[in-house]
Amino acid sequence: MKSGFVHLLGKSNVGKSTFINRIIGDKVTITSDKPQTTRNRVKCIYNQDDAQVIFLDTPGLHEPENSLGSYLVEEARKGIKGSDLLIYMVEPWKEVLSDERPFFKKIAGQDVDVVLLVNKVDIHSPAEIAKTLEAYEEEGIFEEYIPISALTGDGVGSALQVIINHLPEGERLFPRDMVTDKPLGFLISELVREKIYKLTYEELPYSVATQTRSYKKRESEDLFEAFVDIYVVRNSQKGIIIGENGKKIKQIGRRAREDLEKLVGSKVYLDLKVKVSKNWNRKTETIESLTGFESE
Repeated sequence: MKSGFVHLLGKSNVGKSTFINRIIGDKVTITSDKPQTTRNRVKCIYNQDDAQVIFLDTPGLHEPENSLGSYLVEEARKGIKGSDLLIYMVEPWKEVLSDERPFFKKIAGQDVDVVLLVNKVDIHSPAEIAKTLEAYEEEGIFEEYIPISALTGDGVGSALQVIINHLPEGERLFPRDMVTDKPLGFLISELVREKIYKLTYEELPYSVATQTRSYKKRESEDLFEAFVDIYVVRNSQKGIIIGENGKKIKQIGRRAREDLEKLVGSKVYLDLKVKVSKNWNRKTETIESLTGFESE
């Protein structure tokens, strides 16, 4: 039996969350084309008969522009110590990016193996992939190099086997039927935030937070009720989310409800309220309360 913690690192929008969802088989962490979508370290648990892999999905590495950005970078750095394996994910951009090297020094200082995943090979040429592999091999910190497509699944099975091979022997650390350490309320609010990103991609910056106010199951009606607050920093952003005659927020609610019904296995009533919390993304205490950051 193999078990252990695998810390997944990489720049924003390289596909870390898509990779984990592909392996787990459930939507346990949200995705979008928008960089910096992931805001927390989410433990995502993969089980098979002879292995349990606890993936830590983290915010992407980037140059922070405000307090929220600084928190995201700090979340990505936390948890490296104590991991049994580090996975660093890149795209085939043919060279090592200059802002990655300082982080590589921190990785190299850990007494743990590091595996490189080159994602999105389905949309890049073999020459670009080969050049990328050569560039990162020169860094001298990676044990193995695996090209994959998290979107199509190409190479993901091989990557999973490599990951399991690098883990120590040990018993399961979580129950076999558990797929994430986050509570249901967190997953509900994240599903809503994902739909907001996808439906307001061009209009809205990263200044949106979602928080589940309450939820409950009405057993007599086979109906699940959830009440979620959406926070923005300005009144103009509130209008963007609500849309003309409430059209946008109805779209957001409908799409989030479809995913939530799959998650809870029943019909769902979803109530969304949009609120203004001025400059919440620049205030430490508000960031912690609205995003669920773990303080360490």
